[in-house]
Amino acid sequence: MTLTHRADTGAASDKVWTPSPEYLSRSRLLAFCRHIGVAGRPELDLWSRENPDRFWAALVAWLGLPWQHEPTAMRDRPDNPAATRWFVGGSMNVFDVAVTRWVDAGRGGETALLWEDESGRTGRMTFRELHTEATRVATALSQLGVGFGDRVGVQLPMVVEAALVSLALAKIGAIAVPVFSGFGAGAVAERLRHSQATALVVADGVVRRARTALLRSQTREVLEAVPDVTVCVTVPVEGAESRRAGRERLPHEVTWAELLANGTGKEAPTAVCPGDHPLMIAFTSGTTGNPKGVTLGHAGFVVKAGSDAALLFDVGPGDVSCWVTDPGWIMHPITLLGGLAAGSAVAVLDGAPDHPRSTRLWESVQRLGITMLGVSPTLIRSLRNVGATPEEHMASLRVLASSGEPWTEDAYHWLFDSVGARRLPIINYSGGTEVSGGILTNTVAEPIRPSAFAGPIPGMGADLVDKAGASVARGAGELVLRLPSPGMPLGFWGEPGRYEATYWEQWPGTWKHGDWAEIAADGEWYIHGRSDNTLKIAGKRLGSAEVENIVNRQPGVVESAAIGIPDPLKGEALVVFARLDRATEDIGALRSRVSDAIVADLGKPLRPQAVHFVTDLPRTRSGKILRRVVRDVHLGHPVDAATASLGNPDSIDALRNLR
Repeated sequence: MTLTHRADTGAASDKVWTPSPEYLSRSRLLAFCRHIGVAGRPELDLWSRENPDRFWAALVAWLGLPWQHEPTAMRDRPDNPAATRWFVGGSMNVFDVAVTRWVDAGRGGETALLWEDESGRTGRMTFRELHTEATRVATALSQLGVGFGDRVGVQLPMVVEAALVSLALAKIGAIAVPVFSGFGAGAVAERLRHSQATALVVADGVVRRARTALLRSQTREVLEAVPDVTVCVTVPVEGAESRRAGRERLPHEVTWAELLANGTGKEAPTAVCPGDHPLMIAFTSGTTGNPKGVTLGHAGFVVKAGSDAALLFDVGPGDVSCWVTDPGWIMHPITLLGGLAAGSAVAVLDGAPDHPRSTRLWESVQRLGITMLGVSPTLIRSLRNVGATPEEHMASLRVLASSGEPWTEDAYHWLFDSVGARRLPIINYSGGTEVSGGILTNTVAEPIRPSAFAGPIPGMGADLVDKAGASVARGAGELVLRLPSPGMPLGFWGEPGRYEATYWEQWPGTWKHGDWAEIAADGEWYIHGRSDNTLKIAGKRLGSAEVENIVNRQPGVVESAAIGIPDPLKGEALVVFARLDRATEDIGALRSRVSDAIVADLGKPLRPQAVHFVTDLPRTRSGKILRRVVRDVHLGHPVDAATASLGNPDSIDALRNLR
């Protein structure tokens, strides 16, 4: 989940939002601070660094997270953070945290889950109904032989069944392997093989903009490639129904209707899950090598995701949380399981957020009463480009949140001004799959500047360091974590040693997150992109996002990628690739404007060696631009291995046909 960067103009760095007395009075972060006896987030962050075990113990107790067995110690191996195991001797099951305890607390009749598809069909479940239905799915899966510790691939769009399966697998102690609904057969098979999955829950198809992409033939290919998968549960989708009659069954197929019909026997018990029992294997995009099977545990994940939901997104009982994402990406379980753990209801939106009308997302917010909405900057740029401004005030919405990539200034201000009517905070949230949530954030209890982070999330021990690993009080450096935290991985599935080598090896005892960040003079934090995308030109080191922010401000530019290439004089020379939203007759004039704007903001040494315009840029299936691939194509390096992870492989040809 990367990330956002600093605006480069003085005016844009002014505070755009200050908490009102109403926000301050209901802030769950401030309520926890009062419980601990500190003033606010900065003081809580300091206290958590000095008392990490007490901090996490207090947070678990304050959130009321139920233990199956109380831990005998919060963690072991304080001398070796990479090997730390949390909640020693304790047991906790996500199903109890997210659902059972709310039924037991008398909230069974309150809404827990809401959903809507792009055709306008909606539904909802109470906590009691959610408990019943998820238990039914868990019981049926158990009867099919899925048990404690088994890995189960889940390739579903944002439908209610995705939530039920997530909770059902947690209940029986099976390990979910979320897979992006848009992945092709090769990527799905690779993840199932790597995780040694024995079951797959998959949709018959994916509906988007009223078009149904059928997945059955692809699923057949996957099952042939991964013979260890001996259970295949297929979930129907609207739009594929008319094509279901007479079709050939898949190997080992059990339809969703058949599954539910078999879930009426003796209820599957809730599995006792030790503190280090895996909840899921969440594969990263693998932009710099094979995908990493990040293994996240029941207790660690729900403690981190639940505390982020409560303290940062400010949700609790009476709220409705929603993040526009895919169940294959980490923000889905963070929102679903974290939101439920914090006591919020959760809404899931299937289909395109701008279909059948460009304003569909805002209409859904109104219909479902969503109070916290998470988006990506890419989605906001897209909605802005089609003029999808809300037609009316969204009365329910209290909090906007963002993650995934850098903001552009125009998109940020459109969201704040036109969507939020300058009354809603935008919670910038940056972290990653590997920590089960965030590292840097804004909060509803502090003033907000565009694209900035108020500071570190308490409990994470965030710091900036120079190349020697020494702390940087102000200025730019590598983002690191000085503390282990419960949401960190149990390891990388099937790859002993890779986890430690990836994050803990460069500076022993310190987690290198891989982001290039800055602490400004006013104490605000900014992220300038991945540190492996850092440019060093004429002795000046800067993040690619700093250049791209300037380029993206130019009229007609939708997005860009800045790379460094070898240069005998400067060491590296800057090359820019930009995608336009419309045809431009005078490419030369636009190229000069882009180049001059970079010089005006960053100085003459940063004048680009070249500015290219392309019809597309290579990106992961979650939408992140792959600058390393851009660079390799431009320099003529082999890119065959990288194309498997691309959501748009044709972009390689676009780079080779420069304008």
